[in-house]
Amino acid sequence: MRILEYHSISIDGFEDQITIRKEKIIEQFEYLKNNNYTTLWLSEVESLREKKQSLPPKSIVLTFDDGFRDNYFELLPLLKQYNFKAVCFVVLGRIGQKVDWSGKYVNDNMFLMNKEQLLEIGSHIELGYHTFKHDNYASLTLDEIEKDLQLCHEVIAKENLTVFPALAYTYGGYYRKKGEKQQQFFALLKKYGIIYGLRIGNRINVFPFNNNYKVQRIDIRGLDSFEDFKKKVIFGRKKMF
Repeated sequence: MRILEYHSISIDGFEDQITIRKEKIIEQFEYLKNNNYTTLWLSEVESLREKKQSLPPKSIVLTFDDGFRDNYFELLPLLKQYNFKAVCFVVLGRIGQKVDWSGKYVNDNMFLMNKEQLLEIGSHIELGYHTFKHDNYASLTLDEIEKDLQLCHEVIAKENLTVFPALAYTYGGYYRKKGEKQQQFFALLKKYGIIYGLRIGNRINVFPFNNNYKVQRIDIRGLDSFEDFKKKVIFGRKKMF
């Protein structure tokens, strides 16, 4: 099963690793439509897993990290136009705010969707967790991660949001080293009701997943060519070796 990872969409021609031009994503959506891919929410994937049913042929999950405001203004109309579904992983402690975390590809013009927009996109976009304030779990203690998950739960309850319990690891960071600490980390996610944990990895997943907390996504970058995109969708990565 293929899970694609996006972030922001631009309409001014700008593109970089996490921002893709609207013209490019339209070309990509056209490809998915013309090649009969079926877009799913993660809640639908979980329902099929619970029922021990197979995925529809050529299933794909479109994911968008952070909850950028352009996902409301640019992505939502495209999803309606193509009758596609997507999953948006929201930084739950920064709803409606300017992006305040550092990063090479983050700028002062980036804002996140507000509560009203998050509620309105539900027809085509399922929400998921992307930590409370965009911290990298790989650099936090288990106690700090637990506090982060508690805060996420509080926001969801306070704002009355419907959020499917899937977590996209910020920066792809989680306890990667196998052993007791990783098992404690996975147990903590389970304690807080998280069903799926998504990393990057650039691989196509076998369904049902071998480990629900190590689900791999294929990173679609703004600077990818159309040929790059097609290779990633078909093979999971640009280079075969």
